[in-house]
Amino acid sequence: MNNCQKKFRQCENGFSYIDVMIAVVILMIGVIALAATLTANLVRSFETEKQIAAKQVAVSTIESIISARDINRTNFNLNQASSGWATVANVDPTDEESRGIFLNGWTPIREDFGLDGVAGTADDACPANSFCDVEGYQNTSPEIPGFERLIVITDVNDPERPTPPNPIARKRIDISIRYRINQALRRQDVSTLISNY
Repeated sequence: MNNCQKKFRQCENGFSYIDVMIAVVILMIGVIALAATLTANLVRSFETEKQIAAKQVAVSTIESIISARDINRTNFNLNQASSGWATVANVDPTDEESRGIFLNGWTPIREDFGLDGVAGTADDACPANSFCDVEGYQNTSPEIPGFERLIVITDVNDPERPTPPNPIARKRIDISIRYRINQALRRQDVSTLISNY
């Protein structure tokens, strides 16, 4: 008989339960870290998708405002100017002379720009969970869920043209789109300057 057979317990080779448990714990830590990384990447991917959509809506709104400036037409149903340089302004309820058509504050974004074809006006930016009813025209298009728009139009004085005899020739347009990612509120801002020439 050899020595190993005499001392059977001392000659066994292998891992104890403690060794196996330590290896399993280390493996689980690695698997959990990998799962957390994949989850974070999925959230970032979803956030990037919404950010791109918000930026596209903001740029589309600026294009709509520039088109309103260039088209210069009258909305026959509303019997008032719905586009042209003078209408490129926010609505000012305190000034009866103001012809601005772009609503103030955060408004929902609808799929259809309404009768005038201009984003952010009364016929497409009415309060959430309702339809826009302007002088008999009803915009019942659905809202883009989770997105809101803010349009701020500011007159910019030209230092080379004194304001008193000359009208405002440039305006700054600031478009903000806010949206939610899980519980976090995000915001995409786009700005530009436009002129009447």
